[in-house]
Amino acid sequence: MAQRFMRREDGTITVFAMAVFVLMVGVGGIAVDLMRFEAQRSQLQSTLDRAVLAAASLNQQRDAEGVVRNYFETAGFENYRLSVDVERNINFRRVAVEAEVDVQTLFMKLFGQRVLTSFASGAAEERIPKVEVSLVLDISGSMMFLDRMTNLKPAAREFVTSILEANDNPNNNQLVSLSIVPYSGHVNMGTTIASVFALTNEHNYSRCARFDWSHFTVSGLDPSVPLQRMAHLDWWDNRIAAPDPVDGRYTCQRDNAAAILPWSNDEAALHALIDSLQADGTTAIDAGMRWGVALLDPMAVPALNTLVGRGVVHSDFTNRPAAYDDLETIKVVVLMTDGENAPQYDVVPRYRSGPSRFWRDPDDGSLSVHYPEWNQYWHEDTAQWATTPDGGHNNNAVRLDYADFWNHIPAALVRFRLFNWPAWTGLEINRAWHVFYSGVEFDFWNIVNMYVDGHAGDSRLRQICDVARQNDIVVFSIAFQAPPQGQAVMRYCATTDAHYYPVQNANISDAFTSIARTISQLRLVQ
Repeated sequence: MAQRFMRREDGTITVFAMAVFVLMVGVGGIAVDLMRFEAQRSQLQSTLDRAVLAAASLNQQRDAEGVVRNYFETAGFENYRLSVDVERNINFRRVAVEAEVDVQTLFMKLFGQRVLTSFASGAAEERIPKVEVSLVLDISGSMMFLDRMTNLKPAAREFVTSILEANDNPNNNQLVSLSIVPYSGHVNMGTTIASVFALTNEHNYSRCARFDWSHFTVSGLDPSVPLQRMAHLDWWDNRIAAPDPVDGRYTCQRDNAAAILPWSNDEAALHALIDSLQADGTTAIDAGMRWGVALLDPMAVPALNTLVGRGVVHSDFTNRPAAYDDLETIKVVVLMTDGENAPQYDVVPRYRSGPSRFWRDPDDGSLSVHYPEWNQYWHEDTAQWATTPDGGHNNNAVRLDYADFWNHIPAALVRFRLFNWPAWTGLEINRAWHVFYSGVEFDFWNIVNMYVDGHAGDSRLRQICDVARQNDIVVFSIAFQAPPQGQAVMRYCATTDAHYYPVQNANISDAFTSIARTISQLRLVQ
């Protein structure tokens, strides 16, 4: 029987089939276990990602590890192993998590593998970097219409409050500096900025700089290199009873009216400036943007540090503006207009400064014109000729420098008031013609220089916006009911189309709110 059993081949295929069947069941079981493992790992990673995002939020009040564990428990995980690493400083929180969960095998245990371990890791970070912001606001005359200024002020105040929230922290570290640059047909530097940026010294009635094209090809303004001071000139007013001194509405306001407020963390002061703004004058968007970028440029560090030393700027801002490659600092310009670039005016260079032929009586403000060829003076108020200026012989009359002269009479009135027809009375014909041609010399367009027209202003604006883009300054632009030409340059200046806000009426508040929300960004870093 033994020999017969060894010789016969009946049933051998059944044995082979059973062996193969066992192997197929084993391989299929391994696949099932691996699928269960991958599903568990995917759920583990997804839960971990959501957990670290919630735990890393700077608004999260709960303990970071507690938040992560709560997410895992809600997702139904049990017997998991968790490692939570939290880094936190005043302006950021980073949460890194590693998690493991054992998956009990159903089939692989038959081959000795009882457990597969699911592993997931991830990190999330919310960081409020140091932020340097220039808020450049249009206060030209058109802002008084259609409630534009009425709508702008609360929107700008809300933006200031929102952007400064990062400064309200347990250690009182001041992370956000904010400069407001109001502009119309010029930008009033004010006494603060004028004390740390050099200006030419023709006069001290007002503090507006006249920019050349070269100023728009660079990002910074060297505080030690004098900027050309604009004449304190009223080129607009042609009223006979124009105020003396001129008010400078269309050239440059006096003192700190609508002046730059630089590198501030003082919410109350910033709100007060916004509330004080009045709509007047023309529009020079390029000048506003020029100052907005300059206050973010590292070249301004000496100016800022000087103000820190005086106690004008918070000491936490020392050595700002930061370098452009500082990864901890975001630089932002928020540029707003309701119009388009208009012509910009100043006096021609020959009348910028130096002794003039005009004298003034400080008692009543009356003016006299000196004719050295006859050694005579024409008195404006009495329409008479005399051998002394109006004001007498007792050094009462003062010879005016041209820079002083424009402080007392609008450019449009010089010829009418000081070279008008009564000045010819009693003169022979040759002298009469001489007086006439002297008046022509002081005709309006011989005094006033339109050194930039609207199209040139657009070109200068595009150039400084290009410079900002090259230096990774984020530019948000708001065209507030602006005409097509203004919309075009504002769209060009925005960092991307998503940074451009064409708004109407009260929608300007939504624009400022949206911009403020982009300051702090939450992101996965692994």
